[in-house]
Amino acid sequence: MASNQADLPEGNRTQLQILMLEDYHDDFELSVRTLQAAQLDFRATQVETREEFVRLLETGQYDIILSDYRLSGWTGLDAFEILRQQGRDVPFILVSGALGEQKVIECMKSGITDFILKTNLSSLPASVSRALDEKKIREERKRAEAALRESERRFRVLADSIASAVFIYEGTRCGYVNRAAQTLTGYSENELLALNSWDLVHPDSRQLVIERSLAHLKNGQTSGYDIKILTKQGDVRWWEVRSGKIEIEGQPAGLITAADITDRKLSEIALDQGSARDPLTGLFSSGYLRTIFHSEVRRSERTGRSFAVFLLKVDGVKQLNERSGLPEGSRALCKLANVIGTVCRAADTASRYTEDEFVVVLPETPIAGARQLGLRIEAGLKKEAQDSPLVVNVGAAVFPQAGPTIDHLLRSAGRNLKRLESASKKQFARSA
Repeated sequence: MASNQADLPEGNRTQLQILMLEDYHDDFELSVRTLQAAQLDFRATQVETREEFVRLLETGQYDIILSDYRLSGWTGLDAFEILRQQGRDVPFILVSGALGEQKVIECMKSGITDFILKTNLSSLPASVSRALDEKKIREERKRAEAALRESERRFRVLADSIASAVFIYEGTRCGYVNRAAQTLTGYSENELLALNSWDLVHPDSRQLVIERSLAHLKNGQTSGYDIKILTKQGDVRWWEVRSGKIEIEGQPAGLITAADITDRKLSEIALDQGSARDPLTGLFSSGYLRTIFHSEVRRSERTGRSFAVFLLKVDGVKQLNERSGLPEGSRALCKLANVIGTVCRAADTASRYTEDEFVVVLPETPIAGARQLGLRIEAGLKKEAQDSPLVVNVGAAVFPQAGPTIDHLLRSAGRNLKRLESASKKQFARSA
């Protein structure tokens, strides 16, 4: 065994542990002297039997194995098969007498690292160094692949935790979609990966997509823009889209993120059409209420969480108008609308549904939340309507338990209307 420093591959400057399967001690010594002459720093262990080989593999760590082909009662191929069954990645070089071309081919096909003739041991040091270099490359590749898999896992965990859709394109092929993309489009992961992107974009938005894509390629701008898309069910949704560039395994790829802004767009459209507000009370109109209801239905179907519809019906508006004149009745309705607007949350949508009915849609709210709204309205009316007392009846219903449409929910709420001033918590529970 030698202790001289040798020109080893980078990263292998520590003493090599070599296991030599050789049943002739003279041949073992000849191989050791050959490696010493090349100034390799190593420790060699001779092994002759199968049992000793298995024991040494279990108890020791070896950088490389050199083996004769013909051993007493077994062969070098038998030893290599034992190594492979244990899943050990150790370079295995046959150092043997002449075997014949066919036998050498068989050995190399089985996965043997190299074959050296005992009559040409001068090539053994170079073969050892080459085998160690190749092992280092394999290990670095494995580490890189493991790091890439971990990076991809973390990316998927992050991407699947956000509400925006994420698409990654390699050329024109979609290579990745997150969970939100599947939820927002109605397509499965495999369907989206196979889908032509034009089938997802609404025809009205295709020219805009072309123009923004060309601008992005030209100057790299990543400003957002709004497009319409078609879900698998044929529904039209509005998305705010942003595009960027990333690298996957050193190759450029396109990253597209999209947030669903359908509710906001529908609100803007309704406002543009001048039909979103009731001119008397300033609350939303009945038409806009139905738009909001449909948006909440879609949200509930995506999230699995229910929402409530709260109905307020005013008694005696017609009689008040006849007794005190139309302005008095209008002022009373406006006071009620003011109370409703004051006590509702920012996420709630309050509307004047008919001449004497008001409806509030409460997103992600159970019947208990509707009950609390009723109590707040009752307290507000006591302050606002002392000079013009109103008789207000209230009821509530919850989607989807009360039915699939707004008419179902309003009928359910209307069947259990109770006067607000005598309202108790039990009345709302019966309205669910």
